[in-house]
Amino acid sequence: MQFRPCLLNKLELQFGRCFQMTNQNSTLSFRVSAGLKNIIGRDLISDKYIAIFELVKNSYDAGAYKVDISFIKTDEGHDQIVISDNGCGMTYNDIVEKWLFVAYSEKKPQNREKASFRDEIKREVAGAKGVGRFSCDRLGALLTLVTKTESEVSANKVEVNWNKFELDDTQEFMNIPVQYSTVGALPSGFSKGTTLIVDALRESWSRDELLRLKRSLMKLISPDANKGELPFDIELIVPAERENDNKVLSKAGINPDRDIVNGIIHNDIFEKLNIKTTSIEVNVSEDGQLITSKLTDRGEYIFSFVEKNRSYYRLRDISIVVFYLNQSAKASFTRQMGGVQPKNYGSVFIYKNGFRINPYGEPGQDFFGIDQRKAQGWKRFLGTREIMGRISIKGDNDQFLETTSRAHGFIQTPAVDMLADLFLEKVLKVLEKYVVNLINWGEPLKSDPQHTISPSEIGEQIISQFITSVDSKDIVSVDYNPDILTKSNAQGSQDSITMSLKKLESAAERTQDTGLISLTQTLKKRTESIISHNIQLEEQNAENSKELARAKKEGLARERQIYFLKGAANQNVTNLVNGFHSIYTLTDASRGNISYLRELIAPMDLENKDFILSIIGQIQQANEKAHKLADLAIHGNQSLKQSGPHSLYDFIRQYIDAGFTIEGLKYILVQDSRAFDCKFDSSSIGVIIDNIASNSVKAGATILQISLEETGKYVEVAFSDNGIGIAENIDPKSLFEWGFSSNRQKKGYGIGLYHVKQLVDEMKGTVEIDTTYPQGFKLIVRLKK
Repeated sequence: MQFRPCLLNKLELQFGRCFQMTNQNSTLSFRVSAGLKNIIGRDLISDKYIAIFELVKNSYDAGAYKVDISFIKTDEGHDQIVISDNGCGMTYNDIVEKWLFVAYSEKKPQNREKASFRDEIKREVAGAKGVGRFSCDRLGALLTLVTKTESEVSANKVEVNWNKFELDDTQEFMNIPVQYSTVGALPSGFSKGTTLIVDALRESWSRDELLRLKRSLMKLISPDANKGELPFDIELIVPAERENDNKVLSKAGINPDRDIVNGIIHNDIFEKLNIKTTSIEVNVSEDGQLITSKLTDRGEYIFSFVEKNRSYYRLRDISIVVFYLNQSAKASFTRQMGGVQPKNYGSVFIYKNGFRINPYGEPGQDFFGIDQRKAQGWKRFLGTREIMGRISIKGDNDQFLETTSRAHGFIQTPAVDMLADLFLEKVLKVLEKYVVNLINWGEPLKSDPQHTISPSEIGEQIISQFITSVDSKDIVSVDYNPDILTKSNAQGSQDSITMSLKKLESAAERTQDTGLISLTQTLKKRTESIISHNIQLEEQNAENSKELARAKKEGLARERQIYFLKGAANQNVTNLVNGFHSIYTLTDASRGNISYLRELIAPMDLENKDFILSIIGQIQQANEKAHKLADLAIHGNQSLKQSGPHSLYDFIRQYIDAGFTIEGLKYILVQDSRAFDCKFDSSSIGVIIDNIASNSVKAGATILQISLEETGKYVEVAFSDNGIGIAENIDPKSLFEWGFSSNRQKKGYGIGLYHVKQLVDEMKGTVEIDTTYPQGFKLIVRLKK
């Protein structure tokens, strides 16, 4: 069998050479070299994983609901890759008119009305380039295709030796023969479908590579693909790895879906793990006229609204689902995924018609510039390590064209740019507003480590910042969870409640939503009650303050100072603590900006670089002290500046008990009845403990032990951990220098110890590393009594 002569008029310019002109007015045609095979085969699809993805896509587009990918060894000892599906298969005419017609794809819109074997397939197609079949060349030199339709008695067999196309580039592409014959049935045993047998493999496949293939296939199919359509299962079959799989299965803590080679491949997309966190879903309607947004928090529906799509006119039939990952969600994800951390799994993946578009979502890929934006305000913006989700593009959407290589995403078009803008404005910024501004990143409060803000506490803020913020010209409808939004915050500002109520009334009038009107009326009545109640509370607080003042004068002095209070005693203290909350937030934000500034300057060749970095170090140290002072004040009694000796032991004990600890590190304070009175600055001690603990965690430690001793005129504090310690070739004194890091196992001790020394020096003390400590790292701080 030979390729059809009509191919001559179908190929692109770069693949041919001109016939010589016979006369000045002749019509010219292109000739096609046999070298074309490499250009659209191995040279184009350079990744063996993507080659298999392309063949799986072809099975999906053929209506298959089952695909087997087998790596087997023949009786003759040959390694083969066999890909079998139960799709609609191909007739002899399909093979001649389509499969052997290079760069022709019936999946292209202009060719679909000519299709014969796809008439009953309901799916939108995943590919339309017409070159996916050449992925077989990337995998092996020999291909046997066996295909059969439901109505045919025998199966069609085509044999291709790709090496024959490489013997002589002067040969015409269509003159290289391929063999055709018929056989009784499909090798797979399916009644219809296609089987591809790839032999003379170009590369071997190790167990690690097979696992990588399986894990990539797990993310290949969008969970949206099967909604309302045929199911689509992929099974990996590798008989040589069954024994190894059984050994792995006998171990504890493994994930069977990810850690064994053989088996059905399950899509492990984030929501299937049932992790309760904050999520946002945004959909552009099929006709592109409307945008629907829905917010959910920890399994509780918050609100949704529909608005007219005025700004993103190139987009249609697109759905976006994004989850925010707080520390709890990250830990839960890692646990359920058998140790895989979210940062190593990926971020926001893009799918078109059910299939993933590479390389979007891969670790290190930042298509939307999320991490660049986060660097400008790391405490205000979300980064790729804090979100996970997918974008699903459905239908023709011919403005989203994948590069032919399949490894470089979409060709850049105005629609692709518009998608990035939609993601930023309608997804990321909305999620940030809720997560950062309203629920404190979904983390426990610094002032109350046992408490995390719930949606029911912020109903009024949700109304103010979201439901009433949509442009009045564009709003179509609003929906909400009345159980959340009708719970008013009795401690909120009555001016804020009144202002939000007016906005809500305006929104209700625009939409004529009966539920929203009812909610407004309910809130109006409750507002009057809240304002009246607030007046009573203010009068009661004034009286309580007088009583507390009298009680304070009459109280006995404590034997030892209490550094951390269990709660605020009166309204004045509450206001002061709120002020320290603001300082804490600002200094926390400054931390990121200072670190970012230092990273920017570090690679620069500046005349006074060391001086500039030292100034930044002083700023960083002052900011750390202010940050710690605010943190202590939030928990403490405001008398943090010590005027004389106090118990360092009591301070450290209460510091640990108050929750100023790093998760994953166990703090052990060696018990002692002595007070260890000495002169110290509370904020400096807090920063010292935090920096030492942070270094311990980086060094892989799980325990930090703190012990105190009195030596002459000093109180000696020893910090010891069970981490990796210091490499023998590192001078311990150099660890106290600005910016120095031992970088052992990409961990160790850097700028933190520089700050420790600076703070100890300010308190007229000394600090040294105990190089004789054999079990990890030990640091000794001495402070004057």
